[in-house]
Amino acid sequence: MQEKRFSYLFEQYFKRQGSNAEVEEFMELIHSGDYDVQLQMLIDQHYENFIPHQSPLSALQENQILNAVLNIKSEGSAATALSSSAFIPTATTTLNMRSDRKRWAWISIAASVAVCLGTAFFVYHNYTYKKDQDYAASLIGPGTNKARLVLGNGKVILLDTLKNGSRVFENGVELTKTKDGQLIYHIKGSANGEARLVNTIETPRGGKYEVQLPDGTEVWLNAASSLKYSNVFNGKKREVTLNGEAYFEVAHRENQPFVVHTSQQSVEVLGTHFNVNAYPDDENQVTTLLEGAVKASSVSETLLLKPGQQAILNLRNDHLKVAEADLETAMAWKNGDFIFKDEDLASVMKKVERWYDVEVVFEDIDPKSIKLGGWVSRSKNISAVIKIIEPIAGVKIKIDGRRITVMK
Repeated sequence: MQEKRFSYLFEQYFKRQGSNAEVEEFMELIHSGDYDVQLQMLIDQHYENFIPHQSPLSALQENQILNAVLNIKSEGSAATALSSSAFIPTATTTLNMRSDRKRWAWISIAASVAVCLGTAFFVYHNYTYKKDQDYAASLIGPGTNKARLVLGNGKVILLDTLKNGSRVFENGVELTKTKDGQLIYHIKGSANGEARLVNTIETPRGGKYEVQLPDGTEVWLNAASSLKYSNVFNGKKREVTLNGEAYFEVAHRENQPFVVHTSQQSVEVLGTHFNVNAYPDDENQVTTLLEGAVKASSVSETLLLKPGQQAILNLRNDHLKVAEADLETAMAWKNGDFIFKDEDLASVMKKVERWYDVEVVFEDIDPKSIKLGGWVSRSKNISAVIKIIEPIAGVKIKIDGRRITVMK
């Protein structure tokens, strides 16, 4: 019964005989999306039964009008109305096979319903797309306490599978996972032989971890990072090797400096709080000092930092420079936030990749030319980050599984 009513309203609309109430009812039915198939059939039928009038325009002018109709934009939506509508491909294909004298008939029909159908299909398909994207985003949660410990003897311990409060004994060392998930080392008995082997703690993309080293130094590892260190610091220096990003609160030892080695520099301290960002796919390695004193060295240069300063090493030319640090931004990851201040989109999306364990690709845009700012908690699903990035950067983000496409 309702299908008959829809057909009646369709005819009244095209004959321009419908009352205001009938036109309003017709629009509501179109917007419901329940009559898309019937609507396509009626348009095709109307086309076949249409008595063509002789066109007053040339074939070129007719095609220009037709193209304009097929690409008409809904002013309120700022999106192409008809190009995504379901009936257009069929009609366009059919048009090419029909006689030229009927082209004007199609133009007349298409022009009559362009705004109506365009708006309806835009609303329907945009709603469906948004619903699908919201669901896809809901499946991508934030990173968690997740890491693995590779012992010097080759044994691998998945730290996130250990129960909080548990203890493991390996090579004369007691490993304790605290109630809040931190890993703590205690040397048991004499430290010799295997006890001095180098261990590695690794966080995957979508993971972070906090570890207390044998000397009492506390280290917070960001996602996609690794730290190599000895079970026992009994040499002239306490040395560790970092790949990725970590924040250090170094236990003070007057005659035993603590040294962080990265791929192209070293940072030496006695007792201090500092952050080292040394991801291999970034353009710079950045050491940020919060408290104490730091000596940062590259192959050719050495700098001394004061609290509130950064040592920035350009990996392309090995140039090391000092700059004033924005501590809020530098420490945002450790404090559980994303904070972007005039940061390019390429850098922002690298952080998104690491924290949410996704693949980001860019389509027809230069991410380094787009700057943005904003704040959002790292405890939120990826949808919260996308809602910040899209309007500020003026981009559209599509989610397909764990693949994120950023486009205009």
